Amino acid sequence: MNLPDFSSRTPKAIAMDLDETTLNSNARLSARTRAALHDVHGVEIPMIIATSRPERVLGALVGEDILEITSLVQMNGAIAAGRAGLTGSLRYLMDMGDARRCWDVANELAPWARMTMEVDGIRFAVNHDDGINELWAFDMTAPTVVVTLEDALSLGPAKVSINGIGCDLESLAEVLEKELSDQTVIFRAASEQFLNVVPRTASKSGAVAGLLQTVGISLDDVLSFGDDFVDIDLIRDCGWSVAVENAIPEIKALARFSTASNDDDGVAIVLEDLVSALN
Repeated sequence: MNLPDFSSRTPKAIAMDLDETTLNSNARLSARTRAALHDVHGVEIPMIIATSRPERVLGALVGEDILEITSLVQMNGAIAAGRAGLTGSLRYLMDMGDARRCWDVANELAPWARMTMEVDGIRFAVNHDDGINELWAFDMTAPTVVVTLEDALSLGPAKVSINGIGCDLESLAEVLEKELSDQTVIFRAASEQFLNVVPRTASKSGAVAGLLQTVGISLDDVLSFGDDFVDIDLIRDCGWSVAVENAIPEIKALARFSTASNDDDGVAIVLEDLVSALN
């Protein structure tokens, strides 16, 4: 590990990816990490969750107690909202032609894949109506808000998510990169079984910067954590960037610091050091 040294200077904000970074491999928040996040809140450092996930699933993943003390950048930076000391909101929409074309091409070339067209983190359209709660909503107590494809397009699509259900989607990604305009970008996951299709104007680091602008904090003073391709801009652009041990090589090459894996509480280790330095 190459942990940050907080003895002479400390970051002013924290931005953290969830899957395989802050969450363990079972997509859960460990008790140690939960405690560390509450301790950071106690020393009044703003925290931002920066995830590819939509808002509707986060309660099941991290708990309402964490959502109350963190701001949210969701769906690869397409939508952001300040909370817990931060204000403001951002929303970037996909080109409607690209959204429809992506939907049609994916249904033609990978008809087995499960796909959503996301509107606002709550409302979404699906191409298969089986297993909606298990795949896309996690059986939350609130009603699942599924809309038609045409409604999603008219409301304004923020993202298309494609789950290959265990199948490699690289060939589909290559076709989409040729078929869609330069206004849209396709993010791969390291597993090659998931694609996130979002507006090029959206990015995790851009959304984080937008929320922190309200309190005069620059990305140079942000402590960020990541592991996968969707975190590259966050790790590249933040001054205190940390790769977890299980991160892909591209993230490790960009990060200034490194910590233990997501299953060994890597994020908590760094946050505990930060809180200790401030107390």
